[in-house]
Amino acid sequence: MGFQQQVIADGPARYVLPRIGDMKTDVVAFLSPDLFAQTDEALWSQAARAATYEGAIGLYLMPDTHLGYGIPVGGVLVTDDTIVQAGSGYDISCGVVYMRVPDLHAADVADWDARARWVRAVEARIALGIGDHRPRGAPHVRLDHIEDILLHGAKALGVPADLCERQFIEVEEAAFDPRAIPRAWAKARPQLGSVGGGNHFIEMQVDRDDGSVWVMVHCGSRGYGWQTANHFFYEGARLRGLPANRRESSWLRADEPLGRSYWAHHNSAANYAVANRHTIVRGVGEATVEVFGKQPDVYFEISHNLVQRETLVLPDGSTRLGFVHRKGATRAFPAGHPDLRGTRWAETGHPCLIPGSMLDGAAVLFPLEGAYASGCSVNHGSGRLMGRGHAKRELAHLHDEIDAEMATVTRTLGGVAVTGVVGNTARTPLDECGHAYKDLDAVLGVLEAQGIARVAHRLFPVANLKGAD
Repeated sequence: MGFQQQVIADGPARYVLPRIGDMKTDVVAFLSPDLFAQTDEALWSQAARAATYEGAIGLYLMPDTHLGYGIPVGGVLVTDDTIVQAGSGYDISCGVVYMRVPDLHAADVADWDARARWVRAVEARIALGIGDHRPRGAPHVRLDHIEDILLHGAKALGVPADLCERQFIEVEEAAFDPRAIPRAWAKARPQLGSVGGGNHFIEMQVDRDDGSVWVMVHCGSRGYGWQTANHFFYEGARLRGLPANRRESSWLRADEPLGRSYWAHHNSAANYAVANRHTIVRGVGEATVEVFGKQPDVYFEISHNLVQRETLVLPDGSTRLGFVHRKGATRAFPAGHPDLRGTRWAETGHPCLIPGSMLDGAAVLFPLEGAYASGCSVNHGSGRLMGRGHAKRELAHLHDEIDAEMATVTRTLGGVAVTGVVGNTARTPLDECGHAYKDLDAVLGVLEAQGIARVAHRLFPVANLKGAD
């Protein structure tokens, strides 16, 4: 009998795979019946294997979940004293920063040509796509500033702590050498302030209800994080006696030498990612002032590919420390969470920033008490229906229609009709179009139905910049 056949419906939007065989914990999934029907045996088999990791004490699947490696995307693995590298994957601390543009309204960005000028102004300042190239207007980065960024993240840039999920994660300097992985170090300076390729983007969005204008930046730790992760996957496999082709299944004890070294370098990559996003903010701000005469304000910044050591709130109300691995999932601390004490968000919970497809938009959520049942986590997007290669093959015959859809889609945002999504690419990337993703509103509906989070803002794209792979 397959694992999917052993999943039990435990309410209208909650499913449980009980402990079977070597599993150390149940798998709890937050899915509507329709979203459950979109899952398959491969996903549940991977979730069951993830529940066998040493030290596992909880595993949750968010409603955007789909097959990943090691841990499903949209998966949250909680451990006591072990670190699973697949919990951050190769893009350590991939995440989102949101800016809100004061006094800019849907009516001010309705004109296609104005949005096109903004796209060009951003391109002149921010590197997009793979590699180390930098546009002429990119910020200058001093080599002697990089080490401070690796140790102190956004704090090294002077960004206030209340604008970040974590201003920085502490790096144990005794276990850290920034030049220990030469390929990682070589990427740190040239790629700071760049978006990268894949599903990363810069996007202007408009709030559906009040017409306010926002800008979302979605990117991670670039080559520095990738090379760091790759190095430790191989080292972890050697330590655990795994063949190289199974390196992504390796895990580390937090107190063993390699575990301490990975944790320090992982945290430095997380700090780099946070600083990378806030460096991009500066260029986007300059572009927005140039075209629209308004300076965006940072609203919040958060990761959705990260291992964090957190205070776990147990069902009986007691607390303990543990490692929470969010692989394509977003931290969601509700009001009163111990780790929010003394912050701006202590009495509201912190914002959760949720990107979607380049057609169907994004959302800002606030966690509710029900988040304790999901490992204080929510989804990180709408979730893929098709892998990248699959989408490019299956949707190729619809490319003209998809391009037309992006150019002509009209939505009423804050009482203003806005037509089309202006892009920086000649054609809509098929692997990122709306057809390749699940319905974001259906995903968000599960969170609201379970009392995990509420939707505070629902936003739709009006301009999008992506890098070529």
